[in-house]
Amino acid sequence: MADLRSFVFSIQTKMVAAIAAVIILAIFLSGLVFVIQTRDERREAALERVAAASPAIYQQAFFALLPRGDDNRQFYQVLDDLADEQDVRILIVGSDDVVLYDTGASLGGEQVTVPRSTASDLRRGFIAWHPPEGSEQDGLTYVAASSRFVTNTGAELPFRIVLAVESDTIASAWLGVLPGLLLAAIVAVPIASIAGLVLAQQVAGPVRRLTRASEAIAQGDFSQRVAVDRDDEIGRLARSFTSMAQRVGSREAQMRALLANVSHDLKTPMTSITGYAQSLCDGTATPDDIARIGQVIRDEAEHVNALLADLLYLGEIDAGQIVTHRQDVDLDELTARCARRVEPMVRAKDVDMVIDLDPELRLRNVDAEKLERAMTNVLDNAAKFTPAGGEITVRGWSENGAAPPSVRLAITNSGSAIAEEDLPRVFDRFFRGDRARRTASGSGLGLAIARELVELNGGRITASSAPEGVTFTISFPG
Repeated sequence: MADLRSFVFSIQTKMVAAIAAVIILAIFLSGLVFVIQTRDERREAALERVAAASPAIYQQAFFALLPRGDDNRQFYQVLDDLADEQDVRILIVGSDDVVLYDTGASLGGEQVTVPRSTASDLRRGFIAWHPPEGSEQDGLTYVAASSRFVTNTGAELPFRIVLAVESDTIASAWLGVLPGLLLAAIVAVPIASIAGLVLAQQVAGPVRRLTRASEAIAQGDFSQRVAVDRDDEIGRLARSFTSMAQRVGSREAQMRALLANVSHDLKTPMTSITGYAQSLCDGTATPDDIARIGQVIRDEAEHVNALLADLLYLGEIDAGQIVTHRQDVDLDELTARCARRVEPMVRAKDVDMVIDLDPELRLRNVDAEKLERAMTNVLDNAAKFTPAGGEITVRGWSENGAAPPSVRLAITNSGSAIAEEDLPRVFDRFFRGDRARRTASGSGLGLAIARELVELNGGRITASSAPEGVTFTISFPG
């Protein structure tokens, strides 16, 4: 029952039904337009058919009257037979416009006034008219010869023969097109249904695949992909869905990795804090150890706070809650402020920092505070992995001849390298490739935050590695 209901209310069934309904409506409207356009022509043709029979009726009636001028029974019988044969009512109207005889047996004694013939009536040989509305004769159309019948002696008959037909019969002459319309519908609807079925399959097939894939994603299977080799809306929808599934799957994997990494990164400092605090509570710590234990607890707490702060900041970036304040910034001033932030670490490791910037370089329409944090994170990363006595080089230049023009800042640290397979992942959250990076202090989120902030300002950051060192290059539109 559920399958039947699903089939009846499916997009495919609705599309086929809609196409069939459109075909039927089009046939009906076409027939209606044709009938409206040809109604007057058909009415005129019907009148001409009735009028064309009137001379024969006149002739036969006249000859039926000759043998017995005083006996009208034979004459009326002839009129009745003629009326049945021609499918009309025959009225005998006297010179005083009174109906003497009606084959329909309802207008005897009624007044039927034959209008005066016009020139066009004389040309076509008959006159047609309708009785006044509301009269007993309403609903009839009268047809009579445009002139009185004259015998071979030149005398006019003392009566006129008037033919009467139902107006509805003439007005509904268009019903003759209905068989043709019905035949057209019988042929067109099955063909349209087959064509609609094919068309609906083209639309409903990918939609069904998208539905199954979305249901699977709802169950947690983010490996779903829908391949539709089309350039229309359905194809774009399938590609967007696949891209969305990839991004959601990636986000899901990142979230799982994030939870695992956060749990791991929090476990070590929290274990240290708990252990040292327990020793303080138990009284097992000597007075000489108290100051050292306090320093360890403080350092570990600061590490946890830094990790939580970075996580919250990334959460704000992901949620689009970061407010930017755009302005033009001198790149050398911005770099100098970042260098001062990492100067204590650099000096402690006896690392040389060389800054080579064009003083004319300016970044347009950027958030200086966000970029300062991004560049500081990159410099901090370089300082951590530069061995004692090494060197950090900061170079800035403009590439006006490039397409498009750009301003670039390259930060290179000596003495360390990143494996080629790890380069695409250095900006991932919590990523630490080699052993040195896994054991280095820090939250593992600095470069991830740097990339988010650079891209927030319309820039791009990349990493490259060589045996002599690692280079991070930040590019901004010129």
